[in-house]
Amino acid sequence: MIDKNLILHLPFDDPDGNKAYDYSYNRSDATLSNGAIFSRDANSGKSLDLNGNGECLTERSIPFSSDFTLSMYVKPSTNKIGWLVNMNGIDNYVEQWINVTPNEWVFLCFVKSGSILTVYLGDKAVYNQSLPGTPVGMSINENSLSGCYTLIDEVKLYNVAKEYKDVLMMQQNTDVEYYINGKNFKEFGVFVSDSEGLVGRLERKETLQVDWDNYHGIVRDKKRPRFKERTITLSCFIEASSRSKFVEWLNLFLDEFDGEGNHRFVVEYDGKVKPLVYEVELHDSVDPDKKWGLYNNELMVGTFKLKLMEDEPVKKVLRHISNTANSEASITVTTYSMLNIYWGDGTHTYNVSGNNKTVEHTYADPGEYDIVITGVIEDIESFSTNAIVVWDKLK
Repeated sequence: MIDKNLILHLPFDDPDGNKAYDYSYNRSDATLSNGAIFSRDANSGKSLDLNGNGECLTERSIPFSSDFTLSMYVKPSTNKIGWLVNMNGIDNYVEQWINVTPNEWVFLCFVKSGSILTVYLGDKAVYNQSLPGTPVGMSINENSLSGCYTLIDEVKLYNVAKEYKDVLMMQQNTDVEYYINGKNFKEFGVFVSDSEGLVGRLERKETLQVDWDNYHGIVRDKKRPRFKERTITLSCFIEASSRSKFVEWLNLFLDEFDGEGNHRFVVEYDGKVKPLVYEVELHDSVDPDKKWGLYNNELMVGTFKLKLMEDEPVKKVLRHISNTANSEASITVTTYSMLNIYWGDGTHTYNVSGNNKTVEHTYADPGEYDIVITGVIEDIESFSTNAIVVWDKLK
């Protein structure tokens, strides 16, 4: 779930171009201009490089008249960074500079609670003072006269003052999380110790080939490579407080794979912004390796493997975000190869093709939905959507 107090989230992990997607409910997407680019040098994924004189503009503004929290990772190109907070009136401002190590990523966070502004560098408060008025503007700067070359990543703006423990939580690396049909494996006491097949090159299908007896080797069609289905193997273990809970939780977990159609499998390996998303089925049996506890109330552990099959492994992944009911996702595509669209709420639209074909879908409930488009993605001639493009192509 998205934090409803999060009013702007720019991770800058977007396809190269001039749009930085906002992953908050507000969808105040930003526009890059004047040479600003996405950089592969990032704290996570990609970052924003203003490249001297570039700009990244969003309609979302900081709520200066109330409490707020603004956090980001920065990689300064100089040995100092500073901030300037302006209030109404002549020469009514607060300016502060701190020493930093050039070319190293640091976490920077501004928390305004009432009239008090606290600034954190990493886990330490480096500034804590009462402001002499209500701010009307704010800038973060480096001490360079030739433009801004500091890299910026994971900008988050909240309309509340976060507590110190929350500031620490923002900086913590999380576990890899696994979900089936929107439910975390851990809800069933299931943990993943190892995985195979989540990423990497798929096996190619056999192509047309000719074996001439008077030539060396073979002649193989190399024009249109196509790939086989994906096989994902998860090494799992389940912990339960008793023998009866072990059986109950295992059955509840495996029931998630028994419904009609595909099942949504998601892996969050670096936060929630760019997950790995699959539409899978479980065909094989599951036989846990276990040893019954001596008593029913004794901790019981079993290990097992899940072999998941993804029949349509080449895809685009989009994200639709809305805080209102009956919001609409729209996709317009030109392609003459059939596409299947899985809307992330358990529904789907099959066999989409045509010239500027528009497909729309209404979500009854507010929330965050990952949309998966499968098929011969390479044959798409044009594509537009009002959703966020999480993965332009994932296979």
